[in-house]
Amino acid sequence: MPPIGQDLRLTVAATEGTPKDKPVTDRRDEGQLVNSIHDMFDALRACWIPPPKDKAHHGMEYTVRFAFKRNGELMAPAQVTYTTHDVPVEVRDIYRDAVEAALKRCTPMHFSNGMASAIPGRPISMRFIDDRMVGDDSGKGDSGK
Repeated sequence: MPPIGQDLRLTVAATEGTPKDKPVTDRRDEGQLVNSIHDMFDALRACWIPPPKDKAHHGMEYTVRFAFKRNGELMAPAQVTYTTHDVPVEVRDIYRDAVEAALKRCTPMHFSNGMASAIPGRPISMRFIDDRMVGDDSGKGDSGK
């Protein structure tokens, strides 16, 4: 794993190797304590389920910024900081819904005492990238028609 800097940035990619129907653990289970930043990143990655291929867009990027409270809840709704520009609003909405669902599956995150002291208020940027070949396999998907 690469070292973690002061600003917390995480990239989650959906690729051809991403399992189609991977089981997702509901991170709201109190028995799953998050003890480190790496644990938190792993948990956030595990909560992401990309949109179905028939609604996806190859190369789509969607980035949000958020922070946690000490109790593992989000301080405020995640703020969108970037979306791929050349896609229809409907495609952005599909990714927005998938990102919101991922954050809902992950929160409240149950932090260990150490993490609960260290993480509150620290901004986290989470970038989602969809590199799966979708639609007509030309890299444009349904939105390129």
